[in-house]
Amino acid sequence: MRPRRMMRRISRRTTRRMLRRRAMVGGMVVASTTKGEVTKMSPEDAKKVETSAGKPIEEMTTDELQQHVEKTGVQEKEVKDEDIRALESES
Repeated sequence: MRPRRMMRRISRRTTRRMLRRRAMVGGMVVASTTKGEVTKMSPEDAKKVETSAGKPIEEMTTDELQQHVEKTGVQEKEVKDEDIRALESES
């Protein structure tokens, strides 16, 4: 494999890893999707959505997440600045 190609792959992998995060903040699950959008819900609701989708929240696209949230009837909570800071510090 070419060195340039290998560096691109490593860079993409690292970026994806940074975008897919999950943290517990005040008893709530705060997760970012593959596109970096942040969502907040209770652990029970997160489990319902993951069961419905068949994969973890942080591996879903924003559209997939919205679809499964609507399908399961889960209410997302308001994301605050401290939630985002906690999510960033989890890396």
